[in-house]
Amino acid sequence: MRWLGFNFMIPPNLFILWENWDGVSGVKKMRNGFRMIWHAVVWSIWHARNDRIFNNKIGEVDALVDDIKVLSWRWHLDRSNSPACMFYEWHWNPKECLLR
Repeated sequence: MRWLGFNFMIPPNLFILWENWDGVSGVKKMRNGFRMIWHAVVWSIWHARNDRIFNNKIGEVDALVDDIKVLSWRWHLDRSNSPACMFYEWHWNPKECLLR
């Protein structure tokens, strides 16, 4: 979670994970952005799992994290009414992009 600027311990179940993730910021734009990133994380893990089970592909964690960054950036661009955030900006500081 260094990419998002906070330390994080993995809780015992997804419900607690969602509550912790959802409470990271009190700013509505950022909270909605973190929700979107959370969905990108779950979506990417699901796809990596399916590739492992059905296609016998073993992925690297670094590649999965990169996929999450790209997917969440693309989703942010699709739903944002603000000026575009370049990928290097998203990669460097996604919080700033979420507040635009």
